[in-house]
Amino acid sequence: MKHTAMICSAILLAAFSGYAAENLLQNPGFELKDGSLADGWKDGTSVKQKISSDRDSGHPEKKSSLRVDIEKDGGKNLGQIIQEVKAKPDTAYRFKGDLKASAKEIALYQIKLIGPDKKELKRIGTGSNKEALKWESVSTDFTTPGDIVAIQVICRFNMGESSIGKTAWFANPQLEERGELFYEGAEVAPKAVPTFNSIGIYWKPNGGGPKRQCTVKYRKAGENTWREALDLWFDPTSHEGMQEHSLEYRGSIVHLDPNTKYEIELSIEKIGMKKVIETQTWNDNFPIAKKVELPAKQVQPFIISEGGSPEKGYVLYSPPAGAKVTWDGGNEALCNIKVDASWVIIRGLTLTNAKNNGIELGDVNHVVIEDCDISGWGQNDPKDGYGYNLQSAIYSKSKKLSQIVVQRCSLHHPRSDSNSWREKQANGNSHPRGPQGISFLGGQGEYVIRNNRIFSDLDHMFNDAMGEVHNFSYDGFPNRDSDINDNFVSHCWDDGLEIEGANMNVRVWNNYIDYTWDGIGAATTVLGPSYFWRNIYAVSRAGPKTDASGYRGHCFFKLGNEDIKWSMGRMYVFHNTSLQPPPYAGHEAPSGAQAGITFTGDKKQQENIITRNNIFHLRINDEKSVIDYSTPSNDFDYDMHNGRVIAKEGSESHGIKAEPVYERATDGRLWLKPGSTGHDTALRIPNFNDDFAGNGPDMGAVETSSKNPKPSTWPEFPAPSSAITIVKEEVPPPAVKEDKEAPPAPAQEAVEQK
Repeated sequence: MKHTAMICSAILLAAFSGYAAENLLQNPGFELKDGSLADGWKDGTSVKQKISSDRDSGHPEKKSSLRVDIEKDGGKNLGQIIQEVKAKPDTAYRFKGDLKASAKEIALYQIKLIGPDKKELKRIGTGSNKEALKWESVSTDFTTPGDIVAIQVICRFNMGESSIGKTAWFANPQLEERGELFYEGAEVAPKAVPTFNSIGIYWKPNGGGPKRQCTVKYRKAGENTWREALDLWFDPTSHEGMQEHSLEYRGSIVHLDPNTKYEIELSIEKIGMKKVIETQTWNDNFPIAKKVELPAKQVQPFIISEGGSPEKGYVLYSPPAGAKVTWDGGNEALCNIKVDASWVIIRGLTLTNAKNNGIELGDVNHVVIEDCDISGWGQNDPKDGYGYNLQSAIYSKSKKLSQIVVQRCSLHHPRSDSNSWREKQANGNSHPRGPQGISFLGGQGEYVIRNNRIFSDLDHMFNDAMGEVHNFSYDGFPNRDSDINDNFVSHCWDDGLEIEGANMNVRVWNNYIDYTWDGIGAATTVLGPSYFWRNIYAVSRAGPKTDASGYRGHCFFKLGNEDIKWSMGRMYVFHNTSLQPPPYAGHEAPSGAQAGITFTGDKKQQENIITRNNIFHLRINDEKSVIDYSTPSNDFDYDMHNGRVIAKEGSESHGIKAEPVYERATDGRLWLKPGSTGHDTALRIPNFNDDFAGNGPDMGAVETSSKNPKPSTWPEFPAPSSAITIVKEEVPPPAVKEDKEAPPAPAQEAVEQK
């Protein structure tokens, strides 16, 4: 399967082919007819002002101008004189024009990109006049998305009370078509950023563009046969403050082996360009430069100030061989451990009762936290009894944080508790506020968070299991070049996983999410691409009360932001499954997600989403499997669901409307019963479902008769017994490492504890 449709909105500074200087605007001299605007221009101002054609405005080229005298108070609304022209998709344009006003910051031009049904896709401002009574020239380059219908050029002016008596002039507006967009400049050579199991790729070749497909092949060094991966995605957006990633190809190769050299072939057939690069995945057999044996007890924060180096390896901090160490902060130590050195491993500790956070990371990199048990951290605010936000088992606010590994840890039962959306804080806010398992604020990315269990109970709920607060930015969590896989997370009053922000080559797979309000918060992918595949969602619940409101479910994937600037990156959603565990006591409907992949408001936006092969099984038939208020660039299709689809025409035209029929494997997983709907009928996705069994891949997260073992963190899948049969053939379960405390499995057993 190929995904070659690269549909985007953007402001661009680039090179273009086919330059044409024809002005697409009518009446650029703003001539009037019978005292009114004519030939294309329309007055869309809510409070009408005096408009005239001024031939004596002092324009340096003696151009006739539009004169607007502000005579009435229009409040906060800006006046608007509009001209709309038809537009071509995936095409570059340039606007330029002149303006002046009798006071600073009165006049500006604005561009709006309009899609089907007159939906605004994007607005682009040129900035208001900087000086008084001085003509200024402004311009902007942009490219149209594939769903464009029209471009609006708007003369805007401030009509507030302070502007009464002021005048704005507009002259010589020009809109020019500039042809196909492509990058022309010095090549930024291909770069590969590996983790243990993935490689992120970045490339800015001369001639690259959204209509020029970049294919990817890969192989282990020394092998003869190339394997196919997904094409790289071309990002045409000019990102303010992030220009190095504008006009760039990006993408990932996944399911790779650790400590292995790979060759990668990148090819753009349209311009006859091919490059082969090499890289090596991370080694998870960490070289140890020195071992530090830790004391049996520690109350005050233990400060780690000695680390290793790339040449010598890591400094390992762990208990003596065979010893079990528990450090109790007694609700006095601000944290159990503070890490101020890089190239450090923390292994095998039990940490409890820190006042704020279990482990705090400073300006460090190459830190591994593994086989640790952390609990009892955080405080409740005496004003309302809910936790302080983002106090975490593992925490950092360093903007330099990078290359962090958290694996095989149990992060559970904080001392504090989050409110749910059904409970209000002292300030009246209902958004959950409280502890998290992992919070990395403003870091650089390159994180691997795998094989962990983050869980609790009804009296000690999380806000999110992991995430941060800069979700609408070029930062966010986990930012970039990161893997989050094979984790179990539960007991969150908001998102199980909050994966929002830059999301540039961020990969999220094989996670089991249970007992949360939302499964995955993916409200923004600013840069992308982000990948979500083979994740499982079980119990969904709104609040602690055992009533219809408290038991109400929400969605698997939460999408969208009001500002399209933060929602332009590519997002892939493949092979995920929402289960439907048994009903709550006294209720008939099962207790899983109530909706599938959803925008949570009609003003929320997210471009460039592709879904394939998911099972969106909802509590009630004909609930909403897909909610997207007609974003034309999104591609929802080839999914199995039992609900309604609210999206652009043609969405899920190849989808399957049905409920899954499962059988239970001996390791406790549910997979599709052979011969049932969705079995062996999923779409092929190179590099994502290559290891299918049978005649083709299966819909959903678990491949029937798969030889891949169930992750040791996952519980047995809950399901009404009538919906499944027991598999006959023996599939040996994986060896499970014995831990101090296991999460509830399934979490449904904990529903009535309170």
